[in-house]
Amino acid sequence: MELMIALLLLLTLSSVGAENVDFRNFTYPTPTGKLFVPGDLKWMTDQPAINVTLVDGSYNFEKKGPAPGPSLTIDEVRYGDLTMSNQLGAVVVLNYHTGGTAWWSYLYAFSLAPERPRLLGWLQTGSRAYSGLYRLFVNNGGFTIDVLDPDKRMGDCCSAGFIRTSYEWRDGKFNQAGPRRYGRVEDDPKPR
Repeated sequence: MELMIALLLLLTLSSVGAENVDFRNFTYPTPTGKLFVPGDLKWMTDQPAINVTLVDGSYNFEKKGPAPGPSLTIDEVRYGDLTMSNQLGAVVVLNYHTGGTAWWSYLYAFSLAPERPRLLGWLQTGSRAYSGLYRLFVNNGGFTIDVLDPDKRMGDCCSAGFIRTSYEWRDGKFNQAGPRRYGRVEDDPKPR
């Protein structure tokens, strides 16, 4: 069964030319205005945004003063059928670096239609121990993310727990699928 799914994804990938989508040199929406360090997951689809284009996997915002300014860097791309439509999709993770110790992630879910990728939705995680991205899984019909549990934090950087939230594609958007689940990082470690 897993082999059949892998072959289907490979055929779909080659049929839409997804290997030609260069997410390291791609244009993404980002929030406008003054940014505050986020502390939880937030869907950004209806937020005012500007478009920025990564070059070789990064984008540097305007520098102010001698310290490096904020930047976006690509972290990972995961592929799968996000909408259960036999259409390959991708979830792209960009990390926002403030120029200080805070950083957080933006996750962009795309349908890889033959013409060009279509943004289905994007969300922002919290920063580091305050709901920062821990892991991402792409499922058939959606995706699952684990964020660090702020109630189990051990300083600003780390947490002993994570919160798992699954999303599925329904009625033209991603909706939470079932309740959030909680786990311990030591039971399922992943270096970050």
